[in-house]
Amino acid sequence: MYRVGICDDDKILCSLLEEQIQGLSAEFLVKFEIEVWYSGESLECDLKKGVGLDILFLDIELLQKNGIEIGAFIRDEMEDTDTHIVFISSKQGYAMELFKMQPLEFLVKPISAVRLKEVLERSIKRKKYAESCFEYQRGSRIFRVSVKEILYFTSMDKKILMIKKDGQEEFYGKLKNVMEQLPAGFLMIHQSYVIHQEYVSEYSYESIKMMNGDVLSVSKPYRKEVRAKIKQYLKEKMYNVL
Repeated sequence: MYRVGICDDDKILCSLLEEQIQGLSAEFLVKFEIEVWYSGESLECDLKKGVGLDILFLDIELLQKNGIEIGAFIRDEMEDTDTHIVFISSKQGYAMELFKMQPLEFLVKPISAVRLKEVLERSIKRKKYAESCFEYQRGSRIFRVSVKEILYFTSMDKKILMIKKDGQEEFYGKLKNVMEQLPAGFLMIHQSYVIHQEYVSEYSYESIKMMNGDVLSVSKPYRKEVRAKIKQYLKEKMYNVL
């Protein structure tokens, strides 16, 4: 079940989007559960009650609480970074206002069926990626951690330290073997560091600052490749809201 939300005061557009999304169910082999709201206030009320969504198509120009306010509510007050937000509007020029909310995409009305399909496909792929896990062994026990919880790995002698959003774990192993298990999105920046690009807050030629404030060195052999990959990653994120 893939939970889809649509919030727009244009009832005709909502109906059209709902019909088009349901029409993609067979092609994607996904059952969509769609909920529709015609105001930001009603959406916010239901979110407070615990309604969860995988993806939300959110109109920016809502009459009272606009889409930017609702997006900020989801990210800041609800502390929800998992819901994919797709902003929709009849205007352009919102890029910088939207970027800090890390939207999946920005769509300009009228929304083409091709663009809608592309966005849904990307959302589903990213959700599958986020649900993937990293496995490690400690003693005789096997542990699994969702990759979306991992900020970076660092090696110390024969031990690996895994830094997560809510703490850290230690186990024996080699960083090279760790890297082989990880999905795209992780990057080796030093023989002692593998980072999750999603959680980079600042970067320079010689170092990278992670979301938790840790500053990691980028070794000379990796600098050119690391800089290029991070710039490309950030460019793609920015492109989605232009």
